Amino acid sequence: MDDTTSVELARESGTEYRSVRLRITGDGGIRLDAHDMGPTVVQVFDHDDYEFAVEVPAAAVAQLAFELLRDRFSGDIRAVDELRRLCEERGIAFRFETWP
Repeated sequence: MDDTTSVELARESGTEYRSVRLRITGDGGIRLDAHDMGPTVVQVFDHDDYEFAVEVPAAAVAQLAFELLRDRFSGDIRAVDELRRLCEERGIAFRFETWP
């Protein structure tokens, strides 16, 4: 996957390792997954590594976006301006409307 569909969000290195990655799946869903390694994983799972994920199907991505935007912008009177700015900066298609 390229940088537009997969990105590492966080990494903890050292004795205990965890990588957290966000992906857009081939069908347009969203997947957030983590990969753990280290002594705790060996102790708990008797295995060298452990992976886990949450995948939101494409049909539910709009609801996820709605909930995340509601959390992010609740109480923010500049929400429309901020969303427009975010879309512009990230190359996300949008339509801006004014009246009159």
